[in-house]
Amino acid sequence: MIDKKEAERSLEEIKRHLIETEEDLRKTGIYALDIQLLLGFLVLVGLGLTVFLNGRALYNLIWVVWACILVVGFFFGYRLAKRIPRMTGVTSFAGKLIGMVWLGITISLSLMMFIVWYSGYTTYLESFIALLVGVGFFVEAFVSWREFIIAAILCWVAALIDGFFPDLTNLVFAFLIFVTMILPGIVVKIRFRGKEV
Repeated sequence: MIDKKEAERSLEEIKRHLIETEEDLRKTGIYALDIQLLLGFLVLVGLGLTVFLNGRALYNLIWVVWACILVVGFFFGYRLAKRIPRMTGVTSFAGKLIGMVWLGITISLSLMMFIVWYSGYTTYLESFIALLVGVGFFVEAFVSWREFIIAAILCWVAALIDGFFPDLTNLVFAFLIFVTMILPGIVVKIRFRGKEV
């Protein structure tokens, strides 16, 4: 039978490990912001080029733009992701879980892009993308930063808006990317600039 002092020491040890794990997740999240900013800027570039190509009636080049963005995002995102454990010294189950969720979403989006390219059927594609990204933010909100729940809700609202008002797709998605990826990334980077992470 465990005596009271030993049980209290065990509980304190568990609490200490939980606090360390939470701090490790925050460190990992701060370095993962580089990936978030990269992907956010790439998507904004893709949206801008899509609007430009649509205006020039060069519809057959749009899939090339997005394929290039996908390759560039995958390559540099992978390199940035591999850098995180080296810089933080942290490899946690929760960090791996978040990485696998976002990898699964990226693979799903990649497959969706090829289906759209092959079929030419683009209706509700952006809504589907927003729904998937919302799931990623939702999972991340419960694993690391609770604030991501706001990003998840914004993604789901954007999916509904896009479904009901498809003419606003580019505007809605530019706003969504800025508000859920770029702005939070910049704010957190500024907040932690010069601080030991």
